[in-house]
Amino acid sequence: MRPRTLGLSMLAVAIALAVLGGLTLWGGLFVRDQVTDQLTAQKIAFAPKGSEGLPADIQNYGGVKVTNGDQAKVFADNYIKVHINGAIAGMAKNDSRLNGASTYSDVSRISRENPDNEALAGLVNTVFRGEMLRASLLNSYGWWKFGTILMWAGIIVLCVAFVGALNGLAVIGRLRERIAHRHEPGHAVPA
Repeated sequence: MRPRTLGLSMLAVAIALAVLGGLTLWGGLFVRDQVTDQLTAQKIAFAPKGSEGLPADIQNYGGVKVTNGDQAKVFADNYIKVHINGAIAGMAKNDSRLNGASTYSDVSRISRENPDNEALAGLVNTVFRGEMLRASLLNSYGWWKFGTILMWAGIIVLCVAFVGALNGLAVIGRLRERIAHRHEPGHAVPA
């Protein structure tokens, strides 16, 4: 490939990568902003630090408002899930049918087998609401991670575009130097 063609091709690819990288970066930032906006609007917050309702392993989140995907995952898995399991375990002390139950499906099945048990019906409602909130928060976490991956991919592609542009300009610059050198006085032009 001729140097001029190579240099121009490198610049064209660099421009295409810059556009792709810019759009990817923008997309990642957009997704993360949407997750933050939606979580902030929900006004979800961990229980105050030191409170009985806040599990020991997440005391550092005490009183924190959930505004990003990472916090949403902690709230879903280390706060809501702990409370769901606690509600099931608490009722299992008085109802051995709940021993080993840990999901909405487990509790719902046991409740359907005992349709007149209002306490079980209430537990089904509690577990269902908790699991739906968990699912929503874990969905936010998934989108947050996707946005983060897009953001970093965009940054990497922009860096590759920058290096490609520098290399393309260097190739064109060397070609111009050779051409200028050929046209210097006293330089014989080959026939």
